[in-house]
Amino acid sequence: MIQKLVKNRLTTWFRNLMNLLKVKLRYGDKIIIQNTSCRINPKAVFEGANKLSNNSTFSGSLMGYGTYIGHDSDIGGVIGRFCCIAPYVQYNPGSHPFTPPYTAVSPMFYSTSKQCGVTFATENVFKEYLKPLKIGNDVWIQQDVFICGGVEISDGAIILAGAVVTKDVPPYAIVGGVPAKVIRFRYDNETIQFLLRIKWWNNDIEWFKKNWRLLNDINKLKEYYEK
Repeated sequence: MIQKLVKNRLTTWFRNLMNLLKVKLRYGDKIIIQNTSCRINPKAVFEGANKLSNNSTFSGSLMGYGTYIGHDSDIGGVIGRFCCIAPYVQYNPGSHPFTPPYTAVSPMFYSTSKQCGVTFATENVFKEYLKPLKIGNDVWIQQDVFICGGVEISDGAIILAGAVVTKDVPPYAIVGGVPAKVIRFRYDNETIQFLLRIKWWNNDIEWFKKNWRLLNDINKLKEYYEK
């Protein structure tokens, strides 16, 4: 039993190492990976200035420029630019039927995936996995957040620590609680529409090097674009 456990752990470690090497060979300095405890989709695209901390997982398809994931987080889907994802953030795209006409929640009766090793179903009669997670740009997801499948978190949103996100989050909303609800918005509606219109995160690196101070003062940013 101990030998099998050690073998399984070595196999997992080696598989993770190979995936990380593939990612590093493909993207080089675009991404920082702290150690082999990280797990990454080898087909994922990284725009650069990305980081995965210890024991974090990114199973998604795209991570935008300047986005990082804290330790022990597990995220998939598409993540925009300049997003901050704290430790212990979890995303689960799976779902179970629990309302009529379904009777049982066990996938043995509606799925051919054999989660238990066997199944009675001869065809799939329920959509187990919802659409991929989509996270916009300039999003901050705080520690211990759980995100349900099929959710879209829009540009500029903030998810407060410990929240359970069960539905889409509007742009620049601050949400929290179980389930997460809008507490307030970061700016007034006019400012939000301005930010969504200019999409500052789409500027090139040289623009950020020259104008980074504008991102510390919304009024100066408005003045810049009004000119």
